[in-house]
Amino acid sequence: MASTVLPQAMVSIPRATSSIYSSNNLGISTIFPSHLSSFKSIPITRSRVSSTKLSSTISPIIISKGKRSVLVKSESNSEETEAKNEEPEVEVEEESVAVAVAEAEVKPPRKPRVKLGDIMGILNKRAIEASNEVRPTPDLRPGDILEIKFEVPENRRRASIYKGIVISKQNAGIHTTIRIRRIIAGGGVEIVFPVYSPNIKEIKVVRHRKVRRAKLYYLRDKLPRLSTFK
Repeated sequence: MASTVLPQAMVSIPRATSSIYSSNNLGISTIFPSHLSSFKSIPITRSRVSSTKLSSTISPIIISKGKRSVLVKSESNSEETEAKNEEPEVEVEEESVAVAVAEAEVKPPRKPRVKLGDIMGILNKRAIEASNEVRPTPDLRPGDILEIKFEVPENRRRASIYKGIVISKQNAGIHTTIRIRRIIAGGGVEIVFPVYSPNIKEIKVVRHRKVRRAKLYYLRDKLPRLSTFK
């Protein structure tokens, strides 16, 4: 009797554990090893437990997985919406840049207006440059003593030399003139020479005099020695 009770106690399975790890629910075959073949004749009590208990223990895991998947989907959807919202802004900026470039290409460069005074200034500048290429003209100021070599067309193209002091200068571009004074036979003589005239062959500055006035007309009332030069 004692020999039969001991194996039964060893082989008997508790109900709580059998309910969870039953072979029918978990798909595990109930095969005993060969050294327990002597216990095949012993009846083993098994209790079938409803699958509701097992499902109740496993279902929270499945539900939690479902919730995670939903959260991941919602986050991915939010990222997609933000990306879609950012794309139109980029497109709008590209369109504005394209429109600005198109307007810049369409507008032709504006030509500056040239006034009549500017045209005359340009012509005078060109004429002065052409005259300086033929005969360089020095810097002339009132008070300078000049020696001018010029030709008189009515005198068979003979060159004459006139020496005197510059008492005034009239700036007028290509029509600039100077007034030169000297004493001849006890009387003052003043001659106006156009600086850029082709009849003037040479202008030579003999000496510079420092004066305080731009017009030296007061020499007309001074002694003749101030307007006499050797």
